[in-house]
Amino acid sequence: MLGASLSEKLRNWFAEDEPAAAASSPRPDQPQPPQPAEVERLQSLERRLKALLIQPQLLSAGRIHMLKLDTLREGLGAAWTDLRDRVHATADRIIDRHITAQDVQFRTGDGEYIIVFAALGRTAAELVCAKIAEELHRQFLGDPKLADIRIATAVGVLDGRMQFEYASAADLLSTIGQADASVADALPAVPPAQASPATAAADREEPRKLQLSPMEMAQIGTMYRPLWDVGRQVISTYMCIPVRRFPDGTAVEGAAALSALEDPYQLAKVDVDTLANTIEMLDELFRNKFRLMVSVPVCFETLAARRTRQEYLGLCQSVPDYLRPFLIFEFLRFPAGVPSGRMGELVNEVRPFCRWTFLRVEFRQQSFAGLAGTGLAGLTTLVPSDRGAEARTMEDMNGFVAAAERAGLKTCVVGIGSTSLAVAARAAGTTLIAGDRIGRAEEIPQHMLRFGWQDLFLREASR
Repeated sequence: MLGASLSEKLRNWFAEDEPAAAASSPRPDQPQPPQPAEVERLQSLERRLKALLIQPQLLSAGRIHMLKLDTLREGLGAAWTDLRDRVHATADRIIDRHITAQDVQFRTGDGEYIIVFAALGRTAAELVCAKIAEELHRQFLGDPKLADIRIATAVGVLDGRMQFEYASAADLLSTIGQADASVADALPAVPPAQASPATAAADREEPRKLQLSPMEMAQIGTMYRPLWDVGRQVISTYMCIPVRRFPDGTAVEGAAALSALEDPYQLAKVDVDTLANTIEMLDELFRNKFRLMVSVPVCFETLAARRTRQEYLGLCQSVPDYLRPFLIFEFLRFPAGVPSGRMGELVNEVRPFCRWTFLRVEFRQQSFAGLAGTGLAGLTTLVPSDRGAEARTMEDMNGFVAAAERAGLKTCVVGIGSTSLAVAARAAGTTLIAGDRIGRAEEIPQHMLRFGWQDLFLREASR
């Protein structure tokens, strides 16, 4: 199979000769034969990679880099096995946010990534890789030991294998303040809290930690964001979203609000409380003649473990029959590549208690053939908030909707913050859209509302 042979070629070419001290370390497991969607991805990767590798200055310019997660794997210890898929998915998301459409990134092993930059010089590329490593380690380990994180730059080929030079993330990030303007301009924009130099003082000032205390757990609540049915021109559905509030007055919502929760029982408690509160609220609205649908999130960890699944399904069984047609389940935190059989089993578990089931996926995912026939009704995704990248967002949205339609799935695009994105979502054929442009999150859902395109433009004019 083409995908398998390409994967093996990439692994062999970028394989690293381990130092003598680490020679006894186990090598990552060999990759399994890819599925059709993976073959398609690898074919696209091969085309893009070939276009870059024909550039003779690629090595001399220091544009090929290796990012290894061995320190992250060691820090997680026994939890690495359970978190591996989530770490890989998070790494893909962070890397994609920091590189351009012309760059290439791919995984060659268990926690081993190659990034090929199309234009950046060595210094700027190393800094980008260091920022990626810092953000990823901080998300899973809290305060990372940057001195132990190595960034590898390819400097030549010997006996058919890449040769690398190494620098610590701490050393690289400490040079940001002295970087010249051209290097600084090449670095991707990141939030101020993440862009600060990696010094001990900055680490001590980091206000958000990976683990939640019981007091912080109490700060996770729910709000409801209106969903606009583009075809029917009506707001008849509200998305229940977890919201995590911080002592500094800021807040994050959706899957990001749950990112710090690693204990499956904590996640299950949030899911159960969210469902119970939503059903109680929906019942009260129903008795007051309100007719609307509500989308409720539930995490993979809650449904995957037997104990937490039984508790959750027990609550589902208590949902009155007259409310079930108004309930939608949105699956969160599902690892990429869940077998279609497993997905079908989990969908069937909750299907008797709801109208539809949606799965939250990454925005740039472009193949959903494996989800066809699982019983899922649709997909939800969050678009990037960068107004400067709207043109690329629109292009990616077209591909996302088209891929979902090929799999027979509806689409719900969240994060629409401008009229131009709303128009692009309609042109792409999106079923439902949400975001501040449609309506801000509210404490309690409102009555069904007719909402046409004229209302959208009038709302903008009134601001």
